[in-house]
Amino acid sequence: MIKKLLKRFNIDSFSQFVQINLVFAITGSLSVVFSGLLMDFFHINDQQFSPLVYWPIRIIFVFFCYQVLLLLVAIPFGQFRYFLDAQKRVLRKLGLKLE
Repeated sequence: MIKKLLKRFNIDSFSQFVQINLVFAITGSLSVVFSGLLMDFFHINDQQFSPLVYWPIRIIFVFFCYQVLLLLVAIPFGQFRYFLDAQKRVLRKLGLKLE
């Protein structure tokens, strides 16, 4: 089962699998923290805005922070190329043309 999973995600070894999961875990936590800091920087908080406005803005901030942080966190783990290729595939599926 592990071999199928590794093959499905183009992963060479179990240690790379662990590294990739660590990158995902760290990036998820950091993106929530950094998006909160950005929202504070732009003075966007739940006291000033309706929840119907605040939460969609917060989700957008988390999404963009996640995309940037994913590549930055991947660097120390040596997985930058893996995540760059994965993000390119996702952007192509969304209809964006890349080189």
